[in-house]
Amino acid sequence: MRNHFSKLVSLAVLGLSASLAMSTLVAVEPKARDRTTEILSANNLSRVVRQVADDVSPSIVTVYALRGPRMTTPMRWREEANLPQSFSPPNREHMASSTSHSDDAQGSGVIIDRRGCVLTCSHVVENANAVVVRTADGRKFHAKAVICDSQSDIAIIKLAGAENLSEAELADSDVISVGDWVVSVASPYDLQRSVSAGIISSTQRWVASSPHPLIQNDAATNPGSSGGALLNLRGEVIGIIEGAFTTSGDFQGIGFATPINIARDIAEQLQSKGYVERGYFGFETQTLTPEMASLIDSSVNAGLYVKDVQRHSPAKHAGLREGDVITKFDGKSINQLFDPATLTADAEPGKSHVFTVLREHKVVEIEIRMQKAPREVAPIQSEMPPNGSFEYFDSSLGLGLSSLNTSIIYELELPSDAHGALITQVAFDSDAYREGVAAGMAIARVNDTTIHGVDEYREVTSKLDREKPVLLLLQSNQGKHLVMLHTSRKDKDGKGTN
Repeated sequence: MRNHFSKLVSLAVLGLSASLAMSTLVAVEPKARDRTTEILSANNLSRVVRQVADDVSPSIVTVYALRGPRMTTPMRWREEANLPQSFSPPNREHMASSTSHSDDAQGSGVIIDRRGCVLTCSHVVENANAVVVRTADGRKFHAKAVICDSQSDIAIIKLAGAENLSEAELADSDVISVGDWVVSVASPYDLQRSVSAGIISSTQRWVASSPHPLIQNDAATNPGSSGGALLNLRGEVIGIIEGAFTTSGDFQGIGFATPINIARDIAEQLQSKGYVERGYFGFETQTLTPEMASLIDSSVNAGLYVKDVQRHSPAKHAGLREGDVITKFDGKSINQLFDPATLTADAEPGKSHVFTVLREHKVVEIEIRMQKAPREVAPIQSEMPPNGSFEYFDSSLGLGLSSLNTSIIYELELPSDAHGALITQVAFDSDAYREGVAAGMAIARVNDTTIHGVDEYREVTSKLDREKPVLLLLQSNQGKHLVMLHTSRKDKDGKGTN
């Protein structure tokens, strides 16, 4: 492609030289020259975008967050109906997939450490029972730890068994400008390595849901893009894609990304401390309109009205009161464009700040020292005790099993000749859960042995080498498929490790 591009440039240069040499005989149309220049410029931009996508794609991953019990759709219907007798399932034409009622999420992520640390959005992975990451080359890794900071919507995923991954290069997001070209690489709708381009619309866009300003851009942002990379034309990450503003559910040209300088600082704290250290003052405000301000004091037309001061907070101890109007923060006047989130966006615990307030028509200065905010930790929820309905619980695979009969086969829409052990529960902390094994499936074979019931399953699996993976042939209402599972060994505390 590069040779082809070079030939195009050479031909264009030769053509232009010939035209100049014959300028006394033939006049070259200005529009033709302009069109040639435009084509060359467009091709140059295309080449840059293509190069960025090729260079960065290996460091962009697809993230799958699994939540709640794994069940086939008929099994879910059966559980929800909670009927001891058999029932007729809904028409197959209207049957949804096995994940139709789940709270699973799919997003994107950026590898920031070759040893297996992925940066993503908290809303993608928080409160998940298991998190799985797929790299651009098709490899799949399970999360051994997920640490979220919901306030900033940033999270890190630590991958098990990962090494020599491709790290993304991080830029300095403080030097970006409105109008800069940007490229996004993410997995919207689970479409891996989706590339889009646009420009920066704003470098300091405050939105109500974020404690810090975001990068607004018009590169395509859709469900599943969250956690992906917003890049400059050098292929460096300038932001982590957060989401988009929409009134219809579809992309409307307004996307948001957390500046990478902010995301990097949060990620470093999550890695070293397990939480983000923040400061707080302990009061709530509301922006005054000019009309509202005039009713309080005719000398002001803007400010932050203090509507609540928390008990035992730094603000309370410093003397801030309900009804005060903050007109300056550290000497900076507050106008209609001032966002209240600025008060705590860059402040650090232990530092004092001066507030100029208007109180009963008098100007008062109050110095408030920030304190550490209560820390918030949201670890991955990985354990589910075996408390379901089953005849036998295989702790090494995390599967609760029961017998099949004609009635259950009909209810779960299994093939009429289905046989084996019915899966009725899948433990959250098992390889089976992460691999998509669901209650409502039947185990027909274990390695090379056909299974006809729970007792036979126990006998066959008791002879297996638990240091090796197990190959299961599963039957469900969607057909048959193979899955290879690694066993979980119990440690001294009874906790499973894979």
